[in-house]
Amino acid sequence: MIAKEKYPADWLKKVPAVVFGSLVKGEIRILLHPENGLAASGAPRDVPVARFPAGLHMPNTLLWVELDESMNVARVWRRDT
Repeated sequence: MIAKEKYPADWLKKVPAVVFGSLVKGEIRILLHPENGLAASGAPRDVPVARFPAGLHMPNTLLWVELDESMNVARVWRRDT
């Protein structure tokens, strides 16, 4: 039996996000889907610093995020404006 996906795969491959700041040592808080829908401030997610390329740690940095099937951050890269 084939397992049914929770979400279409393309929804998880390129999710808009923005850096909020570092609230816990070793982690950076990002906001997924900022300024969208009822959660206009975005959905907060704490991500280990090791997942971020150099130069993407500053607040208000626009990002793309790839999520895995469990909605964990798998990859982060800069979003061109």
